[in-house]
Amino acid sequence: MLIAAYLIYLVYKYVKGTVAVNIFIGITIFFLLLTVVTNLQMRFLSLMLGSVAGIGLIGLMVIFQPEIRRFLLMVGDNTLKTRYDFFEKFFKQTGLDNTDQATALTNEILKATVALSRTKTGGLMILTKSDAFQLVKTGKVIDAKVSSILLENLFFKNAPLHDGAVVILYDKVVAASCILPVSENTNLPDDLGLRHRAGLGATESTNHLAVMVSEENGEVSYASEGRIYQNVSEDELRLKVTQYFSGFD
Repeated sequence: MLIAAYLIYLVYKYVKGTVAVNIFIGITIFFLLLTVVTNLQMRFLSLMLGSVAGIGLIGLMVIFQPEIRRFLLMVGDNTLKTRYDFFEKFFKQTGLDNTDQATALTNEILKATVALSRTKTGGLMILTKSDAFQLVKTGKVIDAKVSSILLENLFFKNAPLHDGAVVILYDKVVAASCILPVSENTNLPDDLGLRHRAGLGATESTNHLAVMVSEENGEVSYASEGRIYQNVSEDELRLKVTQYFSGFD
């Protein structure tokens, strides 16, 4: 019972605030209705609803595809992290540690973010540690080492690539002006802009980290695992980005 309760909690945690909750309620009502018409021996309705229920498993997999993918990514990331921790301890004498690299990378991203915030220049950066081909193919390939100067120039208001997202794969800016999927979350504030919704949408079924700078007020936000954290401080963002690239998020 405890294991079942924990699994239900995990499912709730990863679908909370998404359209999946409304879909789940609709499915529950459907099966309640099917039970009622079956017990009342309404044969025609039972046949119709039973036919729909027959393809229920395939339908559920299609409907909940983003949530299933996010859950599997979480399991995979935790498994890989456990293996990484083991090998890091086993080969500790080799001195293979990416903490310094993560700190240097974070400094460049934070420096650019602060500059964009100060000048109220809109920006959207997608940080990733995995294949981002689906995002990269929607923009222009850059393939350059991350630097605050490069990021500031890419988001400069009169720059040809300022509109869209910049994709950062570890320490490389791989693409700019990328088009992102908008979040399907129905519980977002009405005043949340398209840039923030796109950043949130990019993290709903992936392990990406999105960093957004508001063009209206210069506020800095970030999105992770389908959740958005608005108006964060420089220290909060620094901690999150460092943890993300160090592998301890």
